[in-house]
Amino acid sequence: MSFNFDERVERYHTDSEKWLKYRDQDIIPMWIADTDFRAAPAIQQALSERVEQGVFGYADDQGALAKAAAQWVEKQYHWTIDPDWVLPLSGIKPVFSLLQECLLSADQSSLCHTPIYPPFTQSAHNAQRAQRLIPYPLFDQPDFLYAPLPALTPQERLLFICNPHNPGGKSYSREALHHLAEYAEHYDLWVCSDEIHADLLLDPERRHIPFASLSADSAQRSITLLSAAKAFNLAGLGCAVAIIPNNPLRERVRRAVAQRMAVPNSLGLVATCAAWQQSEAWLVAQRHYLRGNRDHLAESLLQLPALRMVVPDAGFLAWIDASGLQQADPHHWMEQHGLGLTAGAAYGDPQAVRLNFGCCRSRLDEALTRLCNAVEQA
Repeated sequence: MSFNFDERVERYHTDSEKWLKYRDQDIIPMWIADTDFRAAPAIQQALSERVEQGVFGYADDQGALAKAAAQWVEKQYHWTIDPDWVLPLSGIKPVFSLLQECLLSADQSSLCHTPIYPPFTQSAHNAQRAQRLIPYPLFDQPDFLYAPLPALTPQERLLFICNPHNPGGKSYSREALHHLAEYAEHYDLWVCSDEIHADLLLDPERRHIPFASLSADSAQRSITLLSAAKAFNLAGLGCAVAIIPNNPLRERVRRAVAQRMAVPNSLGLVATCAAWQQSEAWLVAQRHYLRGNRDHLAESLLQLPALRMVVPDAGFLAWIDASGLQQADPHHWMEQHGLGLTAGAAYGDPQAVRLNFGCCRSRLDEALTRLCNAVEQA
C-alpha cells in the first residue's frame, strides 16, 4: 500500500494550534511538534467506526491498551514486558510533575541535561521541587556517551532522560545507556525515561533501546513513558502509557495518577490501539519520507555556514545553532523572514531554534528558500 506524504493538508479549520498561531500572516509554521500528515488509514477507520456508535461515556478498555503496548514494544524494541506493568495515562507532560511530587520529599530534587524539552524544567517549578540542570554541549558533542554526569548529593533522587532527545533528536547508544544505568545504580536514582519519539528512528539499521530493557536493575528503578502521539500524530487525542516493572513503585505512581490525572480519552484509546496494532506499514513509509526531509535539510544547511544543525537520529525536529547570524533574537529574526520556528530560549539556548520538518517536501522547500533569505539578510 502506498501513502501520500506529499499532500498539502489544509489545517486551519482543524483547530490546529500549530497553524492558528500564524493565521493571516505570511509565516510558515514549523514550530510545535506535530506533523502535517493525515493519520494512518487504519486509525481513521477505527475512529470512524467508534464515532458511528454515537455514545461517548466513561471508557474501560478491559486492558486492550496495555496488551497493545506490550505487543508493540516486543516487536519494535525486542523488549518483553508484562501488560500488568502498563499504566494508561491521559498524557505525558503532567507525569513529570506528578513523579516529583510522589517520589521526592520537599527537600529532595531531580536532575536532567539541558538543552531539554521545557516541560522537564517547568515541572520542577510546578512540583515545588529543586532541580539541577546539567549543561550539555549538544552542538559540539552530540553523542550522549560523553554527557557530563556530576557527583550528586543524597538529596538528588530522580534522573530525567529524554530518549530520543528533544530538541536534539539524538538516540542514546547502548553504551551511553549503560553509562547512565551505572550512574543511576551508583547514586540509587529513580529514572524517568521519556521515550515518546522512540518509533521515529529514521535510519532502518537503528533500533530504539529502552532504558528499562538494559538490566533487571534498570527495570526496577525506571518509569518509561511512551505514546503514539508523535509517531502517529495523535497528540490531540490524549493517550499515553507508563511502563513500570517495579511493583511497589508502580502502585505508588498508580495512586498518584488516579488522584491527579484524567483517564485517557476514549477516542485516544481507539486510535492508539489502531496505531500499534494495524499501522506499522504506514509508520515505516513515514519514516522513509522523514528521512528524505532530514537529509534534504541537512544538505541545504551545509551551504549556510552561519547555521549549525544537530543531524537527528529520530523524529522530525532539527536543533539549529543560529549564533552565526549575530542576531540578539534569532527566533524573531526568522519570523520576520516568514519562518515560525521554536525559540531555543525555553530549552536553555537563546541562540538556537528548532525547526519541524514533519511536512510535505514542497513546503520544506519553501521554508528553505526563506531560511536562505534570512541568512543572507543577517
